Amino acid sequence: MAKLLVFCESPADLETIQGLVDRVLRERGPDWVRELLEGPSEDARKGFRDWVPDGEGRNHFDLHKLSAYASRLKLRVPQGHFAGRPGEAGALMGRTAFLVARELALSGTEIDAVILVWDMDDQGTARRTGLHQARTEARPLVSFELVLGSPDPMREAWVLAGFEPETEAERARLAAMRQELGFNPCEEAHRLDAKKEQAKRSPKRVLEVLTAGEREREVRCWTEAPLVLLRARGTHSGLTPFLDETTESLVPRLSGVPPRPLTQD
Repeated sequence: MAKLLVFCESPADLETIQGLVDRVLRERGPDWVRELLEGPSEDARKGFRDWVPDGEGRNHFDLHKLSAYASRLKLRVPQGHFAGRPGEAGALMGRTAFLVARELALSGTEIDAVILVWDMDDQGTARRTGLHQARTEARPLVSFELVLGSPDPMREAWVLAGFEPETEAERARLAAMRQELGFNPCEEAHRLDAKKEQAKRSPKRVLEVLTAGEREREVRCWTEAPLVLLRARGTHSGLTPFLDETTESLVPRLSGVPPRPLTQD
């Protein structure tokens, strides 16, 4: 059984990450992986891959609680530079997360991969650099894979990449939103850079309008949209790099074979 440990900011983030990871494993892995993940048995799916709990009732490790995890493990996290350079935004956070995972592994927790996903908000360049600094430092110290996700500006941008109108009402809402914004928010979700949730360019507001606030409709954006569509639209929002890293790191690690070519289905 493959054990995946996820660092993220919320249960909604975890749900999206889990869905995308399973999509990649199912569609880029060998047939036997697809059959397991598409089968009706949750026990069979868990028998192939499962998520490491944080010990506090979550199936993810909350990035807001890193200090508490480190304290629980009696870790002292170095505050110094990264390869002789000051850490960018998020570098120390990434270092702490990877050290927490390393300590868990050294203590006997089975870990095949660590996935760290963190919203970029309005600090995309600095935060991406900081996370890469932390991963570069951690890689020689751990035996598990390290996958980074950098939603830019936030998770909702990834969800919007998978929105394709299914009804006349949805087509009308998307047309109105395109006129309001001056661009297609599903094709250029990275341009939705407002922090306030009800602002014109808020990814949260746009997604809420397009899906009419229906949770099941939102979920279909990442569970049913073709991977080729998600990759085509996700270059600037960080979705494409995340899908690529997941493919290149997790498919061989969990299945033992290289990824299959991406199809147009």
